[in-house]
Amino acid sequence: MLRIFSLSILTIFCLYASARQRVILITIDGLRNDILTNASQPAPFLHEMMRKSIYVANVIGVNPTMTYPSHTTLVTGSTPLEHGIHCNRQFQYNRAEPALYHWYADSIRTKTLWQTVKEKGGTTASIFWPVTTGSKWIDFNLPEYFPTKPVNVSGMDYIRPVCTPKDIMAELEREATGHLSDTTLRAGSFQYDAKVASMVNYLTNRYKPDFMTVHLVTTDYKQHETGICSYETQQSVAAADHAIGLILENLEYTHQKDSVTIIVTGDHGFTQGRYRLHPNTLLVSNGMLSEHPGGDWQACFNSLGAAAYMYVNPSLSSKQKTRCIEKVKAILTEQPDSVKSLYNILTGKDIIAINGDPTAVLCLAPVSGAGCSNNRKGKFVTDFNGGLHGYVYLTETKAYDPTSLIIYGNIDRNIIKRFLSAPDTIQQTSVAPLILRIMEM
Repeated sequence: MLRIFSLSILTIFCLYASARQRVILITIDGLRNDILTNASQPAPFLHEMMRKSIYVANVIGVNPTMTYPSHTTLVTGSTPLEHGIHCNRQFQYNRAEPALYHWYADSIRTKTLWQTVKEKGGTTASIFWPVTTGSKWIDFNLPEYFPTKPVNVSGMDYIRPVCTPKDIMAELEREATGHLSDTTLRAGSFQYDAKVASMVNYLTNRYKPDFMTVHLVTTDYKQHETGICSYETQQSVAAADHAIGLILENLEYTHQKDSVTIIVTGDHGFTQGRYRLHPNTLLVSNGMLSEHPGGDWQACFNSLGAAAYMYVNPSLSSKQKTRCIEKVKAILTEQPDSVKSLYNILTGKDIIAINGDPTAVLCLAPVSGAGCSNNRKGKFVTDFNGGLHGYVYLTETKAYDPTSLIIYGNIDRNIIKRFLSAPDTIQQTSVAPLILRIMEM
C-alpha cells in the first residue's frame, strides 16, 4: 500500500513538473517599439507573435539604457545601483590599456533568475548573454566574451575555454551549426542570429532547459553603424525575425509549444542621432586631462553611448575633488545656449536618484538625438548620423529609448496585468519577477 502511495505521489510530481512552463527569454538588441508596430518592417514572425500573444508596447529601461546594465536587470529585477553593472566597459581611470567589458558573472551583486531556477532543481542555459562568463548557475553556457586587443586565435577559439560544459561548443558544431569561426559566426553579420537559433533549437530539443536566455545582436550593430532607418538596419531586423521564426517552427515541429513560453524583448530601443558630444575634449583643453590615456589627469568622462559619467582621480584630496567638479560644471554651463540646449548636468545626488553609478561625480545627460563619446581631440560638438542609446531618462527632456515585450505561450493575461506600471507599460525591473510567476517559482 505504501509503495502504491509513493508511486502515486511521484506520478503527480512528474505531471506537475512536465506541465510547468519552461521559458526562453530572447533579447533582440536595440528592439525599437516601431519595429513591432510598423507593418512595413520586415518582421512577419514578430508581427504574428504580437497579434496572437500578449504584447506590451513600452518597456521602460534602467539608467543608462545600455546593453550590459539592461541585460543584467532583465535577469535580476534590480537596478544598476543594486546589481552593480553600470556600463558595458569598466572605467579604466585613465589607464592606457583597452577597457575591459563586464564579462564575469561574479560581478553581479544580486540574485539572478538562473540561480533561482537552479536552486529549485531546474536546468538553465544561456547563449551569448552579457555578464555570464564563469557563472556557476548556468548548466549550458556560451557567454558573451571576446578579445579587446589582437590575439593569435579566432574569436570562436578565444571563447571555447570559457564555455560550459567544456565540450558544449564542439557538440553544437557537430549537431547543430557546423564549424564555427570568425567567418561563419561573426558578430554583426546576418547569419549570426540564424546560427544562434540553431543552437537554441538543439539545446531545447536535447536538454530541455527550464530557463534559457538568448541574445541576438545584429540589429544593434547595424543601427549604430547606419542609423535606425537604413536599408542595412531593415536587413538586420529581417535576420532577427528569421531567427525567431526558426525557434517557433522548431517548437511547433517537436510538439513543445504548449510547454515553452517565448518572451521577446529588447535591452533598449534606439533613437536617430544628430549630434555627438565629446566632453573629454573640454577637460583636455582646460588642462584637466591628458590628451592620451595614461597621463596626468584630474577628471575623465566615460561614455555610456548617449550619456556619460564623469569620475575624478582618486588621489585628489577632498578639496581638490570639489574644486575639480565645480570647474567642470562651470565649463559646461558657460557653453553657448545652442550647445547647452543639448544636455543636462546631473550631480552626485541626482545620479543616486536615478539608480546610477554612485562612484561617478557628474553625469552629462543629453537630450534625444545627441550622444557622447570618449574622444579627447577635436570639437566638443560634432554632427552624427548613427543610432544612439544609453540615455538617462529625465522627465523634462523625454530622452529615453523604450523597447517592447511579447509573451508567446499559454499564459493567463490577468497574470501579466499585475506587473504593469500602466496599461501599455512595464518597467524593465518587473520582467524578472514576471518570469518567475510564469514559471511558478
